Amino acid sequence: MFLAIGVVALLLAAGYLLKLSFERNWITPVMRCAGGVAAGLAVGALGWRLEPRYRTYGAALTGAGAGIIYLSIWAAVRLYGVLPSAIGIVGLALVSVALAMIAYGIDVEALGVTAALGAFFAPVVLGRNQANADVLLLYLFFMAAGLGLVAARRRWRVTALVVAASYFGVGTLGAGDHAHPWGLLLYGVVGGTVGLYLGLREQWWETRLLTFSGGWTLLAAAGDRIPQHWAVLAAGLVLSAPIWWHALRRPQVSPLHLGPRGAGAGWSVGEAFYFFVTPVLLGWAVNGLDPRYFGPRPWLAPLLVGVAYALAGYLRPRPAFAAVGAAALGVAAVQRWEGVPQVWALLALAVLWASLDLALERTDGRWYGLLTLLAAIQQLLDGAAGVRGAADRAFVGAWALALWGSIGVTFAFAARLWRVEGAREDTRLIRAGLWTMAGALALFGVTGELKRFFELRTLDHATAHLASGLAVSAWWLLFAAALVGAGFRLSLQPARVAGLVVAGLAVLKVVLFDLSSLDALYRVGSVFLLALVALSLAYLYYRNDRSERA
Repeated sequence: MFLAIGVVALLLAAGYLLKLSFERNWITPVMRCAGGVAAGLAVGALGWRLEPRYRTYGAALTGAGAGIIYLSIWAAVRLYGVLPSAIGIVGLALVSVALAMIAYGIDVEALGVTAALGAFFAPVVLGRNQANADVLLLYLFFMAAGLGLVAARRRWRVTALVVAASYFGVGTLGAGDHAHPWGLLLYGVVGGTVGLYLGLREQWWETRLLTFSGGWTLLAAAGDRIPQHWAVLAAGLVLSAPIWWHALRRPQVSPLHLGPRGAGAGWSVGEAFYFFVTPVLLGWAVNGLDPRYFGPRPWLAPLLVGVAYALAGYLRPRPAFAAVGAAALGVAAVQRWEGVPQVWALLALAVLWASLDLALERTDGRWYGLLTLLAAIQQLLDGAAGVRGAADRAFVGAWALALWGSIGVTFAFAARLWRVEGAREDTRLIRAGLWTMAGALALFGVTGELKRFFELRTLDHATAHLASGLAVSAWWLLFAAALVGAGFRLSLQPARVAGLVVAGLAVLKVVLFDLSSLDALYRVGSVFLLALVALSLAYLYYRNDRSERA
């Protein structure tokens, strides 16, 4: 504590001395500034001499000496005007470089942070409004190259943070709108790529956050003024390379760690975020190649990105890349088609991912297929059903065919495409859910088509209502009997239970609705079907009970 107070007091004394000498005109401005530089060198030399014996004390004096020199150069430019801004900036940069070398030699990060702050804020405290933006970027680039190399070699996290924040902060605010776009593009891609690599390698979340966001921000700023949009895409690919390199080195995404990733498997949330956001940004860059061509075809950019990621994920087992490819191709299908064609496209993708799982003996594709199947069913019941016209016939119309396709794919998933792992209970539960979903689609899908069939026929409303009511009751009872029969034949208790549940629903419908609303003849038919199915079910249970006793 006393050491810090002494260093701050020494810097204040140097500042007051410069101010007092200016007010009383004791010596010329040049001599004042030169004397300040000499005093700073003396204090720094004393600290360098004491550092081997008194490490912290000597390093603090070295930093104080550098601070005195900073103040003297600032006074020479701002207070007295004896040096132009450009020479002052160069002087501060040289002091920062020297201090960084000392910090590297004695391995004291606090001096490295001081050097970084002095180097990057020199243009801020000494620059003019008319300063050349391109020269500023060049200056920041070389300062970051030297100081960043020191931080990387010594693994100084705070210094790397200061370098990244200053590189993109000062660069964006000071030159983002006025620098040459090609220079700005190169500045952003080089700084972002190197910073991302360092942040991912060392697990420094703040460094990779600044470099990732700063790099893409500068790419966007440069892309608005560069007619050659292919350059922005090429820069985006380079900026994505550290993300891909990290994903290839650690291919196992799960489990996600909320905090910093440890030595075990899995990614941190930040690592997963950068990986899954990168293809979205690449899609933006692809779309920028020719907005007039890609604009009317919004599906083309996700298609190109999806194919590239899917090939990377399936040529070798890389689940993270495969997941991005599956998602991007799903987005492309949604944007390319609407209504029933979209349902068929999503069903085809679902079958593709699950089939590749079986052919390549993988376990990740089934999840992509399951999510794609759910998206197809959601589109069938929501989007496509909402635009179904009166001309679309029941049972054989376009929507009905998509319904049968969805039921068939769901049954295929439940029977074969969804692989069950013996040690994982979740896979068994999902298979049971698939059977349930397939049965529900069949039960209620046929129910809806029966109602539509009678509604579209040339019958009056009352007759159509009576006929559809009887047909629905018959279908429910037959469906229940089929489930119970399949349950006995295949020894599947869940199927028998499901059949009894459906039969119970059918009984409630007959008792509560059919007997009160149907015409006499239809009422007789409904009750007769109920009796016939009930007797059949009783016979099945009786025969099964006798076979078990035998």
